[in-house]
Amino acid sequence: MRSGVVQSIQEWAELTPRLVDESLVNAVAAAGEAIVTSLAGGGRVLFAGNGGSASIASHLAAELVGRCVLDRQALAGLALADSASTLTALGNDHGYDTIFERGVSAFGRPGDVLVAMSTSGSSPNIVRAVARARETGLVSIAMTGERGDAFAASADHGLMVPSGSTQRVQEVHLMWGHAWCEQVDVRWHESERQHALTS
Repeated sequence: MRSGVVQSIQEWAELTPRLVDESLVNAVAAAGEAIVTSLAGGGRVLFAGNGGSASIASHLAAELVGRCVLDRQALAGLALADSASTLTALGNDHGYDTIFERGVSAFGRPGDVLVAMSTSGSSPNIVRAVARARETGLVSIAMTGERGDAFAASADHGLMVPSGSTQRVQEVHLMWGHAWCEQVDVRWHESERQHALTS
């Protein structure tokens, strides 16, 4: 057990310097700005992912509806995998590859944002969701690992964690998501403070 813990820590130590690459940080920041812009305009953020990524999607949606670091009004975040009834109905009636695509069609509007996570970049239901988002005028953010270059290129904002480890990739996705949610709270709090000062 101890050696496994040490190995995970070492993997993080090796990965961290690669995460502060200027081009990657700029790409993550640009995606976050798209989220802030959409929410400020009354838009919503849809999150999609399978397995562990579905848990991250649910977690980040909850941060928007609730809060991350500062109190503010509720914001529209929706995890497309949160309804077991919907997923099983869609999987049974339309095929598992369509479950997020149909969620985007049902809930997405032009100007909204889709955050789609696939550590491999090859999950058919996630790939199709990004394609539908772009067809219907949503801003798409594709989050993936080092092998997901084609998936990243298919979105408006493609973010690749420079790692082939599913665990590390998902951990970084959550970290990026938290950074966005923190900034949403800070920006919203500052906007409300400015409004109070001028009213």
